[in-house]
Amino acid sequence: MVSIGRLPYDKINELVKFFKETEEYKEFICLKTKIKKDEENYKLLKEFKSKQTKQQMDYMTTGKVDESLKKELENLYSLLIRNEDIRKLLEQEMRINIMLADMQKTIGQAIKEIVEF
Repeated sequence: MVSIGRLPYDKINELVKFFKETEEYKEFICLKTKIKKDEENYKLLKEFKSKQTKQQMDYMTTGKVDESLKKELENLYSLLIRNEDIRKLLEQEMRINIMLADMQKTIGQAIKEIVEF
């Protein structure tokens, strides 16, 4: 029988290390670093991300979409994607989110017996 001890944490750390070695992650970090150097664009990107998070949280709690916030996000997005680096960053973020969702799904399926009753 295997002693659990630190093994799960060691494996999680291996997974994190592997994730940080992916091209998607490296490209994301490179683009983010580059974008941070342009204060105006970085400020707009942060505003967009903040409003995006607010919209998601509001939807999760109310089940409704704030149409004025949705319009603000659309306008900000239209402005942001004119910048090639920001457009690429948002694309990389989407790829990373898909990868993380796939990882979460795999883990969820593996522990299905624990979480389902």
